Amino acid sequence: MSSSKRREPYLARYRSAILSRLREIDIFIKTKPAPYSKEDVLAVLDMGEAEFDKISSALGIGCLTPFTLTLIMKNGSGELCGAFRRELECGLTDSYSPEQISYIYNIDLDTVRRAFYDMGVKRLHRGLLETLFSNIYI
Repeated sequence: MSSSKRREPYLARYRSAILSRLREIDIFIKTKPAPYSKEDVLAVLDMGEAEFDKISSALGIGCLTPFTLTLIMKNGSGELCGAFRRELECGLTDSYSPEQISYIYNIDLDTVRRAFYDMGVKRLHRGLLETLFSNIYI
């Protein structure tokens, strides 16, 4: 029996670190009236106070609204914030190339290309992201 670390589908990481957090943020924006408290924003973004203060100061953010929350997200350093920023850089789209998936989610390009090949697609519709991620092991 090998002592090497067992690899898991990227899907588990995507669901816990990105998708569930995006849902939390969506619910937060839809249910909490703006302006938001700094504490609430720190909690929903899972961001440290020093990073928040640096970003909000650099961007001149005084009032926390849905718009400023997305600006803070775009400039944050966490995994979710990074994926959010990279997706914006690629342009919001309904389908992705392997290069876009690799860049947005910080997954090895050859690994993504193999998963695309195994699925028999050259571009992937947004609705099939979870299927793709179930075929990528990290």
